Amino acid sequence: MLSLSTQDVKIGVALADKSSVIAALANWLEQDGNVAAGYEAGMLAREAQTATYLGQGIAIPHGTQDTRHLVKKTGIKAIHLPAGVEWGDGEKAYLVLGIAAGSDEHLGLLKQLARALSQDDLAERVKAARAPQDILQLLQGDSEPELTLTREQLGIRVKASSLGQLAEHAAALMHADGAEQSALNKGDASHLGQGWWLAQTPASAAAKAALVTAGGSVEHQQQPVKALLALAPKGTGHKALLAQLADWLAAGKGAELAGQASADALLAALAKGPGEGAGADELTVEVRNPHGLHARPGAMLVQAAKQFKANIQVRNLDGDGKAVSAKSLMKIMTLGVKLGHTLAFRADGEGAADAVRAMVAAVESGLGEEVVATAAPAAVAPALAANERLVVVRNPHGLHARPGAMLVQTAKKFEADIQVRNLDGDGHSVSAKSLMKVISLGVKAGHQLVFKAEGADAEAALGGLVEAVNSGLGEEIAPAAAPVADTAQPEIHEVHEIAANTEVQGVAASPGTAIGPVFVEAPIQFDYPEKAGDAATEQGKLDAALKQAHGDLADSVAKATQPQAREIMAMHQELLEDPSLAEGAAERIGKGQSAAAAWWNEIDSAATLQAASADALLAERAADIRDIGRRVMAILCNTSLPQKPDTPYIWVAEDIGPSDVVNMDPAKVLGMVTAGGGASSHSAILARSLGIPALVAMGGAVMTLKQGTEVILNGDVGTLWVAPEAEQLAQAKVRQQQEKELAEQAWASRDQHATTRDGHRIEVCANLGETAKAVDAVEAGAEGVGLLRTEFVFMAQSSAPGLEAQTAEYKKAIDALDGRPLVARTLDVGGDKPLPYWPVPKEENPFLGVRGIRLCMQKPELLETQLRALLIAAGDQPIRIMFPMVADWSEWRWAKDMFDKVQAEVKAGDVQVGIMVEVPSAALNAHVFAEEADFFSIGTNDLTQYTLAVDRGNGELASLSDGLNPAVLRLIKMTVDAAHAKGKWVGVCGELGSDPKALPLLVGLGVDELSVSLKRVPLVKAQAREWSLSHCQALAEQALLAQDANAVRALVGEAK
Repeated sequence: MLSLSTQDVKIGVALADKSSVIAALANWLEQDGNVAAGYEAGMLAREAQTATYLGQGIAIPHGTQDTRHLVKKTGIKAIHLPAGVEWGDGEKAYLVLGIAAGSDEHLGLLKQLARALSQDDLAERVKAARAPQDILQLLQGDSEPELTLTREQLGIRVKASSLGQLAEHAAALMHADGAEQSALNKGDASHLGQGWWLAQTPASAAAKAALVTAGGSVEHQQQPVKALLALAPKGTGHKALLAQLADWLAAGKGAELAGQASADALLAALAKGPGEGAGADELTVEVRNPHGLHARPGAMLVQAAKQFKANIQVRNLDGDGKAVSAKSLMKIMTLGVKLGHTLAFRADGEGAADAVRAMVAAVESGLGEEVVATAAPAAVAPALAANERLVVVRNPHGLHARPGAMLVQTAKKFEADIQVRNLDGDGHSVSAKSLMKVISLGVKAGHQLVFKAEGADAEAALGGLVEAVNSGLGEEIAPAAAPVADTAQPEIHEVHEIAANTEVQGVAASPGTAIGPVFVEAPIQFDYPEKAGDAATEQGKLDAALKQAHGDLADSVAKATQPQAREIMAMHQELLEDPSLAEGAAERIGKGQSAAAAWWNEIDSAATLQAASADALLAERAADIRDIGRRVMAILCNTSLPQKPDTPYIWVAEDIGPSDVVNMDPAKVLGMVTAGGGASSHSAILARSLGIPALVAMGGAVMTLKQGTEVILNGDVGTLWVAPEAEQLAQAKVRQQQEKELAEQAWASRDQHATTRDGHRIEVCANLGETAKAVDAVEAGAEGVGLLRTEFVFMAQSSAPGLEAQTAEYKKAIDALDGRPLVARTLDVGGDKPLPYWPVPKEENPFLGVRGIRLCMQKPELLETQLRALLIAAGDQPIRIMFPMVADWSEWRWAKDMFDKVQAEVKAGDVQVGIMVEVPSAALNAHVFAEEADFFSIGTNDLTQYTLAVDRGNGELASLSDGLNPAVLRLIKMTVDAAHAKGKWVGVCGELGSDPKALPLLVGLGVDELSVSLKRVPLVKAQAREWSLSHCQALAEQALLAQDANAVRALVGEAK
């Protein structure tokens, strides 16, 4: 968080106007090294968008999104202006804080200021300041923090015969001192009604609170005693707690609150509020799907609803309580239904009663998923009072100063007292008419706000505020918010244009040389009017665009040759057909928006809501929604979507996802360059599997390249030569020709063994992600399949595949290999890559959670079916089965016991069972596992990640994520030594096996088998034949003593 010191404050400054103040602050920030030149323009641009006046004589000018790259280090400078400066709208600023922040770090400072601005005389005290220390003391504020209750401060069903005894118990719970305890025990408590009593005394020091409920029949002054709230307040921090209790009493549910059976239940009830139940004509059901109603169970609910002619409505009693059609998937998903939420169904028309019962039964059945236990009460979102409304914030950066100011301006239009709280924050309520207090809530994209209004125009105020938030508070319709091709926030890179004939260093991701023009895939800007006069004309435009987009998608589905591409586009067709998108856009058109504005606003609303979900499956749908949205926008705006060149090119982008790679034309893509990403990211792995040279983590400068700029991509050393001169170009073409000749020679000799010059043979196999490629593996010279990722069998299904389906699939590969061994990895899924029909709870870090063999231990019947299918499919052919992510002996024993049981029944003829070495513990204990395991297969991608604590997809850490780090090499050696001591073999199935500089080291360390991407098989075999075992062993010994991966790579480079 930004902080302010006396060195950052100038007292008693006299400046003429706002521009002079901003110029002085910008110069100061630049002189102190916080920002680069040009930041002043950004601060002025921010003022042009909206004034940064906060109130009480304080303003906080800062830059715009476009100038964040100018921030060198975060900082803040304050200028005290005793005479004041006009800051717009008739307001004068006496203290101006200039902020330089590269992200949203300034929000922490604003929270710190929030309490200070609640002081009515702050402006006068600011004007009267005489020293920097005076300013710091004023900004720290003097109000007490909010008083809350914890489990330790609650007494449930306390046995007592009088109110005094309950007060004594409460005093003990709150650790009251002598004076406080004496005051509380006097019996001067006030009866709040419904058996609730309040006892309070001023705090001697820090504020305190406790709450006790009576365990029997107790009376005081002829009134029942159900519970006692004891307070020792200081300031106003206790008011939120009183407001929570008042909500229950106002709803007439005081006895229900006092009757809670546990401290946790009582705390949850206080936080939740009394809420509203279902109507007399509704049936309710609790959702027990682990991820709530995401796309798949939501679709099944819609399908169930469509079986009936009745009009079926559903509302989420734990959301905003608004009813939507149960026959619209988009509408269902807007409800934000999570585990433990309660849905209320009602219907009218033919078969209404049957329809409602069927809806309840469908939800109870799990909608195609296995249901889990109900979520704890504290995790359930609160229900709403009659004078409350809930809304989801969809602004990309949450409620920062500008949209926050718009919200406050909207609230000030109404006379009602309006409070707002952030359900995804600490839940306390603040005035919606105070910008500082709104900002103090820390509202981010996807957070849920609850507005509460009291007064004559309360209902109108609630409607206006919800509409304002849903409209984006000025951001959604601003030019800067126009839809772009990639709405995810890209990584922030330092951007400097690349001069001609310059070599830029990045991270090598896929080997090879590529020469050609770049195609830079930059975000698209759509130009369209916000408003239109003729709604009928605009509706006609939208209808025509939707029809054309649907036809285009149908053509794409028909033409697609890759199954993955067909599935993606078919799913997009379904989304485009969802009536809620068109209906929502039509409603916006009816309010005066143009067809393009209405369509994009509806798309943005749906997609942003999805993207804000912590559930990975829900978040994935956001990209699909935006993709179909862009298709229609391109038609409405007469703008072409990015079209790849017809001639071969080198693809440059911020990042390239696996789905992008799936849909590209490999014949036209000479190479791939990304500003972000890592060498072990899935897109990099796909590039290697396709044999396309690739670079990652190049930095944002590559995005400034002009279309068609010729470059040289060297995927072996990780460099990009921009606009090379003739000499460099000629050298690259020679290298490229040599690579081509070597590839041709390798292909010609692909059936020869990979035998070193001194007669040592290494087995080279192929990594496969589908059984259909086994034929290609044999054709490429692979001596078997070293890794069959069996997840594809499970991921292509809407439910778990049965024994017959799996057996048939595995048999395809076994038959194609014709006696060559097949190494199959059992199902490896988890929180980072869940199956649609096997949802798992969200984990803070799925890579360190329940995945691989751990997940299979939760569903042993699924692993048992897979083992049986593999063994039956193998018959007498060689099958090698390995378990993923084994870290502990107990995990191995559990899996091995299951294997032994199935094998005893099937009796496959040639079978071995082993483990994947992907975590350091498996390598460190390899001597233990080698007692029973028949082999080890080292997954170097994960082993590197876990050993070096580096996320393989993090572009900023890409240079550290190198499997040639000596620490990783030592773990490989430990594994090999332990295995060979027991006569067992070791393979490497990670991407390291495809690395030319890793090959001699792996051979020298004693690895027996290398399993690589299909296209690399001939080259790896050829490269192995260039080395001698003795030379490899000498290199490996030196590498183990090296300082880092760079030193290891230099060592191999010199040796070669």
